Amino acid sequence: MKINKLNYHLMPKKGWLNDPNGLVYFKGEFHIFYQADEENLLGHVNKAWGHYSTKDFITYKRHELAILPDSIYDKNGAYSGSAIVKDDVLYLFYTGNVKHEGNHDYITSGREHNLMRVESKDGIHFTNKVCLLKNEDYPSDCTNHVRDPKIFVKEGLYHLVLGARLLDNTSCVLEYISNDLNTWTYTRRYTPKATMGYMIECPDYLFDQDNSYIVCSPQGLLENNKQFQNTYACGYYKINQNDLINYQTLDYGFDFYAPQTFYGTKSNIMIGWIGMPDNDYIDYYQDWNQTLSIPRVIEFRNGKFFQIPIYKVLNLRCDKKTFDVNVTLSKSCNIKFDVESDFVIKLNNVVLSNKDMELCLDLSQCDCGRTKRYIKNIDVQNISIYIDESVLEIFINNGEYTMTSRFYDNEKDLFVRFEGINEIETYKMKGFKIE
Repeated sequence: MKINKLNYHLMPKKGWLNDPNGLVYFKGEFHIFYQADEENLLGHVNKAWGHYSTKDFITYKRHELAILPDSIYDKNGAYSGSAIVKDDVLYLFYTGNVKHEGNHDYITSGREHNLMRVESKDGIHFTNKVCLLKNEDYPSDCTNHVRDPKIFVKEGLYHLVLGARLLDNTSCVLEYISNDLNTWTYTRRYTPKATMGYMIECPDYLFDQDNSYIVCSPQGLLENNKQFQNTYACGYYKINQNDLINYQTLDYGFDFYAPQTFYGTKSNIMIGWIGMPDNDYIDYYQDWNQTLSIPRVIEFRNGKFFQIPIYKVLNLRCDKKTFDVNVTLSKSCNIKFDVESDFVIKLNNVVLSNKDMELCLDLSQCDCGRTKRYIKNIDVQNISIYIDESVLEIFINNGEYTMTSRFYDNEKDLFVRFEGINEIETYKMKGFKIE
């Protein structure tokens, strides 16, 4: 199957891409780092940090790899992390992965997860790699799996949170504080009270005027009544003192994981990986594999996250048309419609349907191992679908819910058929410019 390059989603130039890392606004540009392996299409050889920058989320510069696994503290991979700016210097924090030879399970033995830091004065070239925390610096009830630092400022101090797997196969989020970015002191942990898996990956700390939240990717949550349908979950908790409560799913599609928000922006702009670790799906690729989501603004409404494509993405839309009958479109487009009753819309072999307050995304006819995903007890009012060759991002009720997935077919065009919908509004989508 031929896989066309994407038009308005970031891909690696070659090789593998996964978690977005180090999202930061620095010296007039938005910097987007990501997990990259330019030597392997499955990400198994040389995990480093790839790097894009942009001033407007339309035109991007692709830079050389920013962090390489080239020290004794990260020799088996420069894993996920985040960024912060201090005194006009950009600092990147990440997990240095080390695997020792021998008879190990690599959970309780044989692995180092080191807190690493590099710095840059221009946002492009990074030096002064140091190791700040090692396994022995984490609480004694932790396994070797403590990783993915997200750094932020609160009440005049630097804070970072790390996802952790504990020896009893439960999970938590560790918090450390510092006043200089060098010396870090363990201060507290946040523990899920209801949805307790065995590991929390890629925690992010967000807050509005009234509440604080941990956005994360929990592992080990068991499917229950069409909830937690993916191999691993992706969602957010409300923080109540040291407890993580009121878990809510962030995206209900097949492929959305490890999202992160930018540091240094007025609004919470989030990017996720359109992928899922350890799944049994089929992804088709040639010289590149995997992609990042459209940047989304998170808005807090009554304790719930709404995700809206940043307004710059809307500037990529052109050639607005309205149809009340089936139509053939380009596979780089946006489709919008209001919902007044049950409906079915088919996009080639992709089927999105709503019946009896249950929304279903059906990819079982797409020959990619993906089946069905659901949102239960939903009053659907409107839907906006972004299609980009093999990427599908669905925004429901002005971003109250989202469903993100890859899909695959051999069709050059998008054949749109619908029932129970009065009319659809369509746009062609222009592509990013990559310099």
